[in-house]
Amino acid sequence: MANLLGDLWMGGEPRWREACAFPGVKLHLYGKTEARAGRKMGHLTALAETPEEAARTVLAARDALARPFEV
Repeated sequence: MANLLGDLWMGGEPRWREACAFPGVKLHLYGKTEARAGRKMGHLTALAETPEEAARTVLAARDALARPFEV
């Protein structure tokens, strides 16, 4: 599991599609209307063959949320 803090929204809407494209990753948002730095807005979970693989996958998915768009 990887928490999603309001900091992710500071650069605009996070890239949900990119994060959810990782195999076994699920997005859980809490429905809060205002994002603030440090405020827990949701989390990602990942299932994999091993705990280590799940951890790598979920952290990569979270990193994908804030990557700049490629043109």
